[in-house]
Amino acid sequence: MGTVGAVCSLLGIILYQRYLSTWTYRNIIMFTNLTVSGLCLSDAIMFSRINVRFGIPDQIFVLGSAALETIVFQWMWMPHVIILSYLCPKGREATMYALLAGCSNLGNTIASNCGALLIHSLGCSPSGATGESAQFQNLWIASLVATCLPFITALLLVKLLPDARPNEKLLTGEGAQDPTAGSLWKKWRQQNSQLQ
Repeated sequence: MGTVGAVCSLLGIILYQRYLSTWTYRNIIMFTNLTVSGLCLSDAIMFSRINVRFGIPDQIFVLGSAALETIVFQWMWMPHVIILSYLCPKGREATMYALLAGCSNLGNTIASNCGALLIHSLGCSPSGATGESAQFQNLWIASLVATCLPFITALLLVKLLPDARPNEKLLTGEGAQDPTAGSLWKKWRQQNSQLQ
């Protein structure tokens, strides 16, 4: 799985550069969130055993869906790195990248814990004993929630995302060199320096 994940990450970067690098940030993030929603439906396919009916073994199906998820997550990651490189103050690039990585890791950890809590609250707590199929009776609900959340996120964020391409400047006019010009922090610092 680790080797497949590394290869798929590289493939995701190549495909992003080849096909998605000319899209707008808004379109990329909407597309990737909708694609993640679609990929989450693959869990429902596996839970309902449709893949076995079509002759696709679970191992192949899981490996294929994990590979596709890795590629799509790479597509999701790239616009965030690019937009932050344009918006961060000069000389603070490493700090901004560390903040992006930290926020991404924190979000993944919170999502994993919320998912575990949801599965536990749905009564899906198998112990590995035989005859536990009733433990998975409500697992489709967790799959449905996982399918809907990226879609809802995309709809809520659509107006907050710039409708610009990654090769276009986001800041123009006065203060174009300083993305924090006019921010509350800058105003507060100016007021404090004037008082001293």
